[in-house]
Amino acid sequence: MQLSNLDLSIVVGYIAFSVLVGLYLSRRATRSVTEYFVGGRSLPWWLAGTSMVASAFAIDTPFGITGFVAKNGIQGVWFAWAYAIGGAGTFGAFIFAALLRRSDIITTAELVELRYSGQGAAILRGFKGVYFGVLSLAISMGWVIRAVVTVGQEALGWDPTPTLVVIICITIVYTTAAGFWGVAITDFFQFFLGSVGSVALAYFAVKSVGGLDSLVTAVHHHYGAVEGARRLQFVPRPDESFFYVFIVFISLKWWGNPPASLTQRIMATKDERHATFSMMLFATVHFALNYWPMILVALVSLVTYPEIAVDKAEQGYAKLLVSVLPPGVLGVAVAAAAAAFMSTIDTQANTGASFIINDIYRRFLVRDASDKHYVRASQVATVVMVGMALLAYFMMTSVRAAWEYLATMTAGYGFIAVARWFWWRVNAWAEMAALVGSAAGTLITNHLLHIESFGLRFFTTAMISTASWVMVSLVTAPPDLEHLAQFCRKVKPYPLGWAPVYERYPDIEWSPRLNRSVALWMLGLATVFCLSFGLGHVLLGARVLGTWLIFCAALGAIGIARWFRI
Repeated sequence: MQLSNLDLSIVVGYIAFSVLVGLYLSRRATRSVTEYFVGGRSLPWWLAGTSMVASAFAIDTPFGITGFVAKNGIQGVWFAWAYAIGGAGTFGAFIFAALLRRSDIITTAELVELRYSGQGAAILRGFKGVYFGVLSLAISMGWVIRAVVTVGQEALGWDPTPTLVVIICITIVYTTAAGFWGVAITDFFQFFLGSVGSVALAYFAVKSVGGLDSLVTAVHHHYGAVEGARRLQFVPRPDESFFYVFIVFISLKWWGNPPASLTQRIMATKDERHATFSMMLFATVHFALNYWPMILVALVSLVTYPEIAVDKAEQGYAKLLVSVLPPGVLGVAVAAAAAAFMSTIDTQANTGASFIINDIYRRFLVRDASDKHYVRASQVATVVMVGMALLAYFMMTSVRAAWEYLATMTAGYGFIAVARWFWWRVNAWAEMAALVGSAAGTLITNHLLHIESFGLRFFTTAMISTASWVMVSLVTAPPDLEHLAQFCRKVKPYPLGWAPVYERYPDIEWSPRLNRSVALWMLGLATVFCLSFGLGHVLLGARVLGTWLIFCAALGAIGIARWFRI
């Protein structure tokens, strides 16, 4: 494949811009660990929100979506849509964002010693620093690298090795130089570049099969009338096998706090209000808008390349890049792919380094060094995280398989991640039991019971984890009330479930009106899904229903805006 001079200019220009941003911001970023990892807590909501979207808009995402659509049709995207319900979506926006921002933590592992006390809290903090800061983030980066290799091999015709070396080295340069500020600023521009590239590919892919109506016809022709209609459904029917997986998704899978990369951006915002708005911006753009161009391209790839096996469906998306995009537009798409890769790698590397330094190195190994020392150590940790990602890449074979494995690895932990904000009785040993139970459940279901159904694996693992932490909470000593009072004074949780603390410490200021927050959560969720499914119906033929859903989404957005003025 040959790129035109315009294409090359776009790609090289974005990469050069990223490096220049890193060098320009390096002096500010290296002032302290707080500057390096959370930007001095000074980001406005729109910058934090677009950074969230850009970091989640990874090059692996369309490959994962293509795999889900190939396996189960559009309804398979519930593997991603379900997160709109929980900590990564509207629950995170209206329940968790303010609580987290008031905590003034840098990492989610640091929250452990704020919430719990004693030796158990210290052990758990170190455990989570390794578990979430090294293992899960390394796997996340590994599957992104896997996606880049797929693009290089199947679409661009390049030897992926030199391409990876160059892009990763460039990413390391600006990430280690500028820290979180470099990540946030480059993410802002990547957000727009990635959106243009994704929409352009969807437009030309759909055009290649004759338009949206022709795409629907092609799906019915390829799969047959009954199966074709099922694959275009947004929600499965009760008589379908995927329905039980769907139930698991909407009932069990969404539980949890915002993931580490989103929490990092929440902590980087100016205040609680900016934190909430940034999360709602992310939920709206990511879950309601971003997936539809990918879904359309996935459908086109399935009818255009029917010879590709389902477990290799990710390759079809890559093939469309060079087969449908004209010169110039191809350069934008390649630059968007490079930007998406760099944005995800810089985010995950910076976030992972924050765990290594904040929750392992500074907490347990070197406790009284200077800010300059910790910043330098942070830069080294960033490089270490990239090395761990490369190791994870060589150990996985599929983006979709990696998504599923990581989801089951923490199944059930989300329950206690929510419960610790609402039940005083939860302690560090219980949370550790939830993590160990999730890991043990994954090993049991995958390697001992050999359960093939993802839904059944997830449910079984979640039940093992939940039984573990509930039992440990009840049989171990209750948390220290004075420590809990200090936690409550700082984060101001809702009083529900905190009766002993509420009664003993009347001076604590609690978050008011939990019912109002829950109502906003429900309204925000309805707004996101109405916009998402409204757009989907408009694209796939049911335009009257789609228009009404989009209108309902607009009313929901107006309601949220007016509510926040009260």
